Amino acid sequence: MGWDISFLSKKLGREHKIKSMPNYSTAGSYCFLSQCIQFESLEIKHLMDSIHLDFDSFDGYEAAKKVAPLLNHEVKHWYDAHSTLWGMKLLTEIYSCRNDLAVAEKSGIGTPLDHFNKQMNLRDSIEFIKYPDYYTTRTPKANTSRPWSYQHSCGILFTKHGKPSDRHIFFTRFENKDGHLIARVPFSLCALLEASAVSQELNSKVILINQIENPASRKIETQKLFDNTFKELYDENLVEYSVVAHKVANAFSLVDAIESYNISSVLIRFLFNLPHEIIDKIVPEKLLMEMFSCFFEPYKSAIKYKDLGSLFSLLIDALYSQYQSKGVAVNINNVEKLTSEMFSSLLDLNVEDIYASSRKEISALIQLKSFGDYSDYIANTLNLGMKLHEELGLFGGFYINLDTAFLPDFILGDGIFVSKIDTKQDDFENRYFDLNGYYGHLRNFANACIV
Repeated sequence: MGWDISFLSKKLGREHKIKSMPNYSTAGSYCFLSQCIQFESLEIKHLMDSIHLDFDSFDGYEAAKKVAPLLNHEVKHWYDAHSTLWGMKLLTEIYSCRNDLAVAEKSGIGTPLDHFNKQMNLRDSIEFIKYPDYYTTRTPKANTSRPWSYQHSCGILFTKHGKPSDRHIFFTRFENKDGHLIARVPFSLCALLEASAVSQELNSKVILINQIENPASRKIETQKLFDNTFKELYDENLVEYSVVAHKVANAFSLVDAIESYNISSVLIRFLFNLPHEIIDKIVPEKLLMEMFSCFFEPYKSAIKYKDLGSLFSLLIDALYSQYQSKGVAVNINNVEKLTSEMFSSLLDLNVEDIYASSRKEISALIQLKSFGDYSDYIANTLNLGMKLHEELGLFGGFYINLDTAFLPDFILGDGIFVSKIDTKQDDFENRYFDLNGYYGHLRNFANACIV
């Protein structure tokens, strides 16, 4: 639907090569390197049609449905990148490394080489939001029955030299009723980010449906939402979007897919706000039942490498071990309380102290100065991020109301730029072009690292 490539990609003259998120739809996108939101399938008329709607009119509802879910999905990516400790650390890494390159280019042949590894570390931070396709398997012909059976497993990542590393990777394997593999998908950062965004998207759809005045129409649209959500859960091409919700639903015996996504969203934000010093204090043996003993060492690897995707799997297993298996049903109303209680009683980690530590780290990021031409931009961005971090909290809610919350800049498929804070369109576009060019440098530099 919509454009094959985005407005800015057309203006750039090529499709951007930053493939940190799955590209199943051309409707909209968020770039984690340039922080630019684009809506390839929307024009200004779609945005205008979605304002001042008559919800007793089918046309009015359809106009809103075209805009609101897509807007909410991509904006939630922006929030995860701008209001969490993980996101703001990535922002500082991007612009610090971009400035290092600018300084090196001015220095010429005399440029010191001792810090060039930071460039490769940044490339890995972006590239490994989504694991290479090698680690995901899909067999469309095997998708013949629902619900799928599942089992969790783990393996190891290969080094850049093709040797086994000591870093583990956690998977869910989905099979049909005959035991044939439908899909195997890892718990990646991408999977967490997509689950968070899908939660926001689904809740925006529920809110729209609840505004329909005609009861019969409201019931029909509710059933459509249920059917479409169920269909997407069992689409082998969308498992990177749904694997997190599958694990939550299976662990806590949930039948409501939206609740599974909402629980996922709350716990994902919690993980994104954990400082490394807090992650280092997590002890799998204290959190997990003996039935998970085969994962004790792999989970220690996840702790060592601060692998948030794998740590999400650990967190769900821990909540199952400490509560669900003992008859205390985990749900959206108690998941924050139970997680806080578990960290306090078993790891001696008080959530107020965790939040204070998270805020302290963000404050330290704001003090950094090595951002060159982007110093003003990153200072304003981090100060806004700190404010949003305080407003949303350690866990946050599962839904951000964009009618009242901050709405970031975005550009539509027809080139119309929308900014609530009077950003200049040239600044937005130039950042996109510059960061895409910089990413090209990172890829070329990676090819040069052959020893």
